[in-house]
Amino acid sequence: MKFRLLWFALTIPGFALCAGPSAQEVLAHAAATYKNLKNYQFRVTVQTIQGADVAEELVTESGAGPGKYRVQWDDPHRDLLVGDGQTGWVFRRSLGEYAKEPLRPGATGFEEIDQHVSSASVAREELFVVGGKPTPIYVVRVERDQWPKDTYAMYRIDQKTFAVYKSIVYNPKTTQISLYSIVRWEQPVPDSLFAFTPPSSAREAAPTPEVEAKGSPIVGTSAPDFTLPDANGHPVNLHDLRGKVVVVDFWATWCPPCRAEMPLLQQMHNELADKGIVVLGLDVGEDAETVTAFAKQQSYTFTLLLGAEPNVSARYFVEAYPTTFVVDRRGRIVFRELGGDSTAKLRSAVQSAVGRGN
Repeated sequence: MKFRLLWFALTIPGFALCAGPSAQEVLAHAAATYKNLKNYQFRVTVQTIQGADVAEELVTESGAGPGKYRVQWDDPHRDLLVGDGQTGWVFRRSLGEYAKEPLRPGATGFEEIDQHVSSASVAREELFVVGGKPTPIYVVRVERDQWPKDTYAMYRIDQKTFAVYKSIVYNPKTTQISLYSIVRWEQPVPDSLFAFTPPSSAREAAPTPEVEAKGSPIVGTSAPDFTLPDANGHPVNLHDLRGKVVVVDFWATWCPPCRAEMPLLQQMHNELADKGIVVLGLDVGEDAETVTAFAKQQSYTFTLLLGAEPNVSARYFVEAYPTTFVVDRRGRIVFRELGGDSTAKLRSAVQSAVGRGN
């Protein structure tokens, strides 16, 4: 995986990195925000990517002051973590076992987001859709002295509230993406969530490793449907394009590998449109004015859509940009490319998909 191609500390038009806080200051503000957060509930989507294999888990994190927390996975085989303010509990539901554990000082983990930092930088500023509204965020790149070599994280942090909406942790073998949807923020959380009574059928046991999520390849699965607007506000629905070969490219104007790949996308649009190919460029974190100006300057005429981040990119397990998919006429993903590594492979996959439909 060629991470050197994927992230760049450039500025989106309309934002001024030089006038903003440093990365260390952003992280310190975020840590203080979570340390002072008394009541919260988050719905978290955790995606783990290993090559073409992907796994997704859903978690609910709740808290109400020091030592009161509940971390509960939707998967009944995963552990339940509860802190009642005096005792920490772990309930291994798949084994019918429970154990006491030390109380967690920060159940979300973001209380210590500014700790053990060996290097940090504000990679860029962009817009992130929160509750249907574009919200200015900082994208902060962090390396930690406790992490293995070539491991780093990218955090998307609200510029006003310093809430963390997304974190991506990269290493050469695995990428983990966590998306945080805020259910309650300084609003009362039922105290019953933080009480734990071991089931009568459960036995007390010592801690054991958690059950790992099982991955599955995304290539070969049905492409997740989406509806996104183009720069003029006209909606485009993927399912409506069934019967055509669709190239779905996640990109942004600030991303050099994205820009390097776009002439090929335009070329395929010009040469293969009459054979049933549709090219969709799904922009992340930019507004219509920025995208329209870029397309006009570069003479790109294939369809460019807005608002792919965070919901659509999450459904496609997008870990970096560009990420390009080929969807065949049946609506199945037949190709995935990360970072624009091989234009020859992308062109071959498109031509193969077009040929199979003739």
